[in-house]
Amino acid sequence: MLLKLTYYGKSVPTLVNFDSVETLYEVYDRKMQRVNTKILFRGGNFINVEEDLQTILKLSHDHHSGDYQDTAWVSSNIIDRAIEDNYEEQRFGNRERSYNRF
Repeated sequence: MLLKLTYYGKSVPTLVNFDSVETLYEVYDRKMQRVNTKILFRGGNFINVEEDLQTILKLSHDHHSGDYQDTAWVSSNIIDRAIEDNYEEQRFGNRERSYNRF
């Protein structure tokens, strides 16, 4: 079963295969002062999403009862995101001292 959720921090849609999910729980992000949901997969991989546990449970229940998610995704263009990521890397990427060390 695939569900569309929102990747935490980037706010982009992502597909999550719930057949390989091991556990879900909420975590608190001190830096952004927000709660997000951590999804652990078999094999040790994980992903953080913006939806809360109640929303994920409702989406899962709706899927099992035959009421599937809307597939009209609204997100920014991937090229725009790549340009933005590249700009952030150029702007903040080189924070080392520029002098020679002997």
